[in-house]
Amino acid sequence: MLVTEPFEELVDRIEREAQEGFFHTGAQIVVTRSGTTVLDMAAGQTHLHSPYETSTLSALYCTAKPLVAVAVLRLIAEEELSLGDRLGDVIEGLETRWIADRTIEQVLGHTAGLHVVNTILARILPERSREGWVYASEPPAGWRFGSDSAYSEFGGWFLLGRVIEELTAQPFDAYVRSAVLDPYQVDAEDLILRISPELYEHYSSRISATLDLTMDRPVPLLAEVGPETAAEWNPAFGAYGTMSAMAAFYEGLLGDLSGADRVLPAELVSNAITARLPIGYDVTLDREAGFGLGFMTPLSSHFFGDAPSARAFGHAGQGGTSFAMADPEHDLVLGVLFNAGLDADTALSFRRVNLVDAIYRSLGLI
Repeated sequence: MLVTEPFEELVDRIEREAQEGFFHTGAQIVVTRSGTTVLDMAAGQTHLHSPYETSTLSALYCTAKPLVAVAVLRLIAEEELSLGDRLGDVIEGLETRWIADRTIEQVLGHTAGLHVVNTILARILPERSREGWVYASEPPAGWRFGSDSAYSEFGGWFLLGRVIEELTAQPFDAYVRSAVLDPYQVDAEDLILRISPELYEHYSSRISATLDLTMDRPVPLLAEVGPETAAEWNPAFGAYGTMSAMAAFYEGLLGDLSGADRVLPAELVSNAITARLPIGYDVTLDREAGFGLGFMTPLSSHFFGDAPSARAFGHAGQGGTSFAMADPEHDLVLGVLFNAGLDADTALSFRRVNLVDAIYRSLGLI
């Protein structure tokens, strides 16, 4: 644990909330400023009532989507791929015309219409059946590809995983590790995109389940800690990790934005973190929202409050249980995880906004 003086009051509050159990029973928060960690804390208990630690692994859900997005951008930087390439030109056997015609840019920017692929059904189906089911999806009626936007929870990133594997001839998670996470010095023990059966015992004691607090009593989502879920081929939301690892990833992106060129050239990072379209209504999220290439931006359209600058970018997951972001204007990175899912209003407009404001206020930025 590292708690510097500006965050003592905030940490006390998070610890009290964990004990009360109304909003969460465990949390991790990491804050870095100008490359220096100023907060790295954990509070509360896991679903097994063990101490929630900075090394505890949790299901990151869509918070980890940018990992795959940056891997795809890396292929573009290496000229193995372009934003204008069609999925059908890359993925062998993709014969569904409306999907095959979608470009990499459309998929990354959530304008490909792939929000029609139902996320819940994707998790219910056996892994071997998912690809055929994605390809059998009907296109959204009246959709203007490249102009209309709606968040794709599963379908888009499923296909990006296939793109990576077609072009690299290796598992998507192996490529993300070697091409993105290792260059950004993200600890391999703290961010795992897919926990293989042979490694499950190595990691299992560190994994904590998310609690559903929308019921009459806390319900642990025990599938998260099982070997079957951990081993799933799921580029959309299958990763496990810590907030220190996600913070290291965003530190790497800020470095590349400043010209470090470890994974991506600065111009490509800048392009990726810029909203592709004017902010508009998103049928998946049921609110107005904006996206870059694999990133939520501007963050003001995603319940991050008004404190982050207009250039801030990031991603959130599973109803606001976790998020990670970077703010280039303040050389600031945040990684936040709560082990409990709440109703959307409480999780987003109350918990997330107030926490982000509190962090910026602690640093004297607002």
